[in-house]
Amino acid sequence: MANQDLGAWNQDLATIANTPLSGRGSDSDATPLVRFQRAVMQLVVRREKQPTAEYDSHAAFVLLPRDWSGQLPSQAVRQPLLHVGQTKLTSFIHFVNVGANGHSLAYKGSDGDMMDALHASGVESLPTIVYSPQLGKSMLSFYRHGVVNAASVDVRNVNDIQPNVDTITEVINLIYKGELITPAQSQNFNVWEDAAKGWAHEDAEARVQKAVQLGLIGAFRLCSIRPEQTGKDGRTDLEIVEDFDGEANHVVHHAVLEMKVLRQKGSTGKNYTDASIAEHMDEGLKQAHSYGDGRNFRDRMLCCFDMREENSGASKVFAPLESSALKLGVVLRYWFLYRSPEHWRDCKVAKALA
Repeated sequence: MANQDLGAWNQDLATIANTPLSGRGSDSDATPLVRFQRAVMQLVVRREKQPTAEYDSHAAFVLLPRDWSGQLPSQAVRQPLLHVGQTKLTSFIHFVNVGANGHSLAYKGSDGDMMDALHASGVESLPTIVYSPQLGKSMLSFYRHGVVNAASVDVRNVNDIQPNVDTITEVINLIYKGELITPAQSQNFNVWEDAAKGWAHEDAEARVQKAVQLGLIGAFRLCSIRPEQTGKDGRTDLEIVEDFDGEANHVVHHAVLEMKVLRQKGSTGKNYTDASIAEHMDEGLKQAHSYGDGRNFRDRMLCCFDMREENSGASKVFAPLESSALKLGVVLRYWFLYRSPEHWRDCKVAKALA
């Protein structure tokens, strides 16, 4: 999956770090812009499932900030249940909150007339999504800084990116490169107590999970990203479940992710033995398998983030687990967390010289 397939979410890496997780498993943990994009996509999909869905003209969704001091056009009609998908979307400009509810203003004419109406309403600089309907090929165009900045637009197909091992891995790769690879990336997701000494933070695993969860929320807009789900078989780390329309027979359990941080030293400098690290990974493998089978997930993944001094690589680290993982249907994924940019460069040179 190419980075651009994630659309405007790529630009949210810097802001997701400032949002603490509530643990509720909804998108309330994401930034307002991400929540807005998710809500509009889900609304459009709900509407297009209706036999009366319209494909006749465009629609626009404008995100009104809470502190917006402007005034809506007097002809705008209140739509508190717009998000349900039972209301006509096309030929309207919808002024909405992050949940895609608000007011709707009818317009007549072409997409150019719609753009003129946005300017006339004084919202041309606010975040806007333009819906371009076509049966099976509908598109959403996101103007992060409003339609006045027409050159800055991200276009995404309503047929959303499907979660699978490859797309999930690519999302985590983006989070890893943007937030986790060295301490220089983000203090909000800092996994180190003392990086120079190789001491991992006490909550390193939880912080990695937080970063990954927020990334998945932004990427897979038709899915709930559920953290810490308890069942008779234990407690999962992250679940990716497609359940946005609320119909039990339409719920798809895409993937369960077990997150393991491989520490060499704890937050007080305590050493972790190779045997204890191997046991930690083996536990994650068993958890991913049992949760995947017991809760009917299509994919189950063990995601390891290595904080040790030497980057041995995925092949060596996973060698003891590879045969069992294959039999159990668990996909193994590996990321190495460097202690500084200098450590990253040294490891890169050492690998090239090996």
